[in-house]
Amino acid sequence: MPPVTMDTAVLFWPRGGSAQVIRYLLRDLDTRGLTTRLHAGSLGNPGDPSHGSTFYQGLDLHPYDHNDAMAAFAQGEDPQRATWPFHPSYEDRGDCPDPLFSAVPPASADHLTRAWTRHLATHRSPHADLLHLHHLSHLQTSARAAYPGTPLVTTLHGTELKLIDAMEQRMRLARLTSTSLGELACLLHSDNPHRTTEALRLAKTAGLEDADADLLAATAWQKWTHSAYWLTRLRRAAAQAGHLVVVSDHDRHLATRLLALHDEPPVIPNGVDIHTFQPQHLDAAQRTEHLRRWLVTDPRGWAPGRAPGSIRYTDHDLHRLHDQHGRLRPLLLWVGRFLDFKRVPVLLRAFAAARALLDPAPVLLMWGGYPGEYEGDHPADLAAELGIAPDVFFVGWRGHDELPTGLNTADLMVAPAVNEPFGMVYLEAMACGTPPIATATGGPARTITATGSHATGWLVDPDNPDDLANTLVAAILDTAERQRRGTAGRAHVQATYSWTRTADRYLTIYDHARSHHRLTHRESHVRPH
Repeated sequence: MPPVTMDTAVLFWPRGGSAQVIRYLLRDLDTRGLTTRLHAGSLGNPGDPSHGSTFYQGLDLHPYDHNDAMAAFAQGEDPQRATWPFHPSYEDRGDCPDPLFSAVPPASADHLTRAWTRHLATHRSPHADLLHLHHLSHLQTSARAAYPGTPLVTTLHGTELKLIDAMEQRMRLARLTSTSLGELACLLHSDNPHRTTEALRLAKTAGLEDADADLLAATAWQKWTHSAYWLTRLRRAAAQAGHLVVVSDHDRHLATRLLALHDEPPVIPNGVDIHTFQPQHLDAAQRTEHLRRWLVTDPRGWAPGRAPGSIRYTDHDLHRLHDQHGRLRPLLLWVGRFLDFKRVPVLLRAFAAARALLDPAPVLLMWGGYPGEYEGDHPADLAAELGIAPDVFFVGWRGHDELPTGLNTADLMVAPAVNEPFGMVYLEAMACGTPPIATATGGPARTITATGSHATGWLVDPDNPDDLANTLVAAILDTAERQRRGTAGRAHVQATYSWTRTADRYLTIYDHARSHHRLTHRESHVRPH
């Protein structure tokens, strides 16, 4: 494929896995002679992990600045009505400037679309041969207006599919209870002191199954009022998205069903930086020194409603990481955001059970949790409730450049998320020689081999603390098996998931998109005789 000029766009400021994908992919493409330009959200000041130019350093970034909208939110104003409005979210992040898409009314959605159209039209490459979008949103509509006649590729990262699925479920419940989303938002509003009674009444009248009744009672319905609008809008975006790509087989089937696609989209797994993520062979003293920095010298764990560093530790706490003989206790590492599908409560309950069966008891390091963002109970509160707080340490949200050392410090990486769209961190753990434990769902079910001579980690039943606890105990007790799976995992990632292989696959898609566009354009100009 000859060198091309390619623009890339994503709504969000750098926060999740898709930002890592964009950064690594564009860096690789730049080395191959492509001219790339990036449009992405930015939040905060230089040096902050959410700051676009800091995170995407070295790339030609034209940031969409969310700072004014964030300031408006802090003053009690609507951040979706700012001149450059704050983006919505695919997850319910509580009281924050980015509400669920389904909570955003059509008028605000139109304002969001116009703002992004204006940004893209102003900052686009003059002669872009291709536009690569990430996620499904109003961005597809803006891109069609700002890049008329330009071939498009859109990567779905899975979070948008989870939201579409969740909106469908809520709309189904509204139909089953013979109520509208607006009526449910009133009857079962989070501030309604009688919402539990109303939910029970509706469930009984409609004869709901237990799972549906639980979802009816647990949903903050005022955040789902505009689900019908956004379902239509996101499916229209899929039709405007050009060539769709998904990151896992699980998402391929989900996208085909939810978006009513005629053909299943191709799968391009995310890659791993196998040079940065590699075994470091740290000794006990080096591991302890890293732990001291993360927990004592530069703490970033945070309590509900408080700033990073509000959960901090002392040298005495650091001493508790060792057994009575002065050896480090087994270290388990969880990595991620405090979102519902990550199933942190399942992990904490399983850890409590495993801890009671092992001597010395393991230690759980909670790496991540974006400041101020959590669904359900805060993990620190749940750890205290379960009586395991002395053995659960909150590292906080740290830069991606520190994660390889974090993974090398741990004996196991454990993250029981359910239907994780892809799960790059599991591969990053394997690349470091640290075997992961995941659930047999979503992306990890395809990328982790759980049995046989080529096993690279462990898979457990979803939402099953007992199965997870038993697997933790077995893995901790069998040092030789952990080492064997760690070695196999490193070899598997090297052979299958390098960024070079991922970029090769994208180049094939780009070439196909451009060729298809030329053919379609040529056919549209053929006049019948």
